[in-house]
Amino acid sequence: MWAVPHPRNPSRPPPALSAPRTGAVLVCLLSLAACASYRAEPLAGSQDLANEPPRLTAKELRPGLPGLAPHPFNAGGRLDMADVATIAVVNNPGLKAKRLKSQVAAAQAFAAGLLPDPQISPLSYDVTTSSGAGLTDAFAYGLSYDFAALVTRGARIGAATAAAQQVDLDVLWQEWQTIQQARVLYVQFVHERRKLALLRQVQEIFAKRYAESSKALQRGDLTLPVVGTDLTALLDADTQVDGMRRQIDQTEHDLHALLGLMPKVALDLAPLGPPADLPRAVADSALESLPGRRPDLLALRAGYRSQEENVRRAILAQFPAIGVGVNRARDNSDVRSVGFSLTLTLPVFDGNRGQIAVQRATRAQLKQEYQARLDAAYGEVDMLLSRRSLIEQQIQNIDDYLPTLESMVAQARTAYQRRELDALTYLNMERTMLQKRLEKEDLDQALWMTGISLDTLLAWPEYGGAAPKKAAHEAPARRP
Repeated sequence: MWAVPHPRNPSRPPPALSAPRTGAVLVCLLSLAACASYRAEPLAGSQDLANEPPRLTAKELRPGLPGLAPHPFNAGGRLDMADVATIAVVNNPGLKAKRLKSQVAAAQAFAAGLLPDPQISPLSYDVTTSSGAGLTDAFAYGLSYDFAALVTRGARIGAATAAAQQVDLDVLWQEWQTIQQARVLYVQFVHERRKLALLRQVQEIFAKRYAESSKALQRGDLTLPVVGTDLTALLDADTQVDGMRRQIDQTEHDLHALLGLMPKVALDLAPLGPPADLPRAVADSALESLPGRRPDLLALRAGYRSQEENVRRAILAQFPAIGVGVNRARDNSDVRSVGFSLTLTLPVFDGNRGQIAVQRATRAQLKQEYQARLDAAYGEVDMLLSRRSLIEQQIQNIDDYLPTLESMVAQARTAYQRRELDALTYLNMERTMLQKRLEKEDLDQALWMTGISLDTLLAWPEYGGAAPKKAAHEAPARRP
């Protein structure tokens, strides 16, 4: 058997664990201790819609949300508009997903505040394969740190914090819009059921009239054109009823989807009265405080603050980047050394001028977007106030003449039954009265929609008799 001599110096016993090896082991252990563990999160395989309206507690009702003033939630009886809006903002599946964006933004803000880790380089260990006096294993390692990240750390934290506030306010704006969408569907569903009731009343009148005229035709008391007119009126009424039923079915499914409920859940909605008035003086006062209250404008302001920090960060990054390091080494002849290293980036060609130009241009774009959104609000509010006045005038005109028309139709119905009025004249009067009743329902619905649109634009809950207070210019964060 051949004996293989040890390559190291036989006169020096090998160390149990050298200093560089000890340092490497410690670094590895510390790195492993700081590592996060992985756990899979599988996707759901089925829907998670609720089988009944949720029974909400006071903790689940967010007090700071616009449009959700303190209101006792009625989970057991009829749901009014505030109840439906509450369910929508708490239980809507889309909002649940959007709220998680706030957690992402908060994590990004946390990451922005972390200091950069020091670097160990170069790390080398050379084993001596020759034998001789004074020979030993060689090693080299160094510890360095990049101080450039410290220069821009404050701006980086400011940008990430403002960006997180922007995401949070964007979620609040989505919640506010969901509330208004729930109110729109509520109004639409109630008025569609009212219109269906009107159409069915006329359908019953025409069905009864056609049944009587058919019997009269068989007896020879009526002619075919008269009976054909009754049948045509009945078929038209059937078509209108069927169309309205389809529309109600669509609205009901849209409302269930918005509330996060199963389609078969029965919703017992309370009757709907007239919308609350919003005087011009109150609307003008709300417009003055709009920049400090409407969530989307506050989100744009937060985004602009974030971009201001990005501009400052780009300007700070133009200064020379400095890296400092300490090195320790030992060569094969056991000569030991300790050194110092300094790296400096010279801003000769780049100087971060490109990033500065990009960030400044982005800031100018965000500033104009905010101004455009604010300017549009003034024009839209004025348009809606004018539209509301026109709708109120049209409703008043119908209210003035509808009782007279109803009385005339009642007289015509009696005359038609006595064969004192021809069928075409009578049916035209019935259709006219039906159209006016339906038109009034449409106008009442349009008045509600106009009010909801005003609430959305002004981020202003239903008018309660007091002018809005002047809001602070910056909104505090809603979430801890």
